[in-house]
Amino acid sequence: MQLLVRDPSYTNRLAAFLTSVGRRAVVGAPDRVDLEESADDSHGLELEMYLRVWQVLYPDADVELAVA
Repeated sequence: MQLLVRDPSYTNRLAAFLTSVGRRAVVGAPDRVDLEESADDSHGLELEMYLRVWQVLYPDADVELAVA
């Protein structure tokens, strides 16, 4: 799973934030965070919740889920 960050200055912070909440996140490109997917379907809901928290913390840091 990949997240695209519109402002690359936030990419490392997003990866660190997701790692701090227990997700395996690595910077895959200056504007992309790669996430390890889990077989557990609840992680989609968890990720949505974490991204909402991220949006509150960093309202100027737009993130979108990459469509494969």
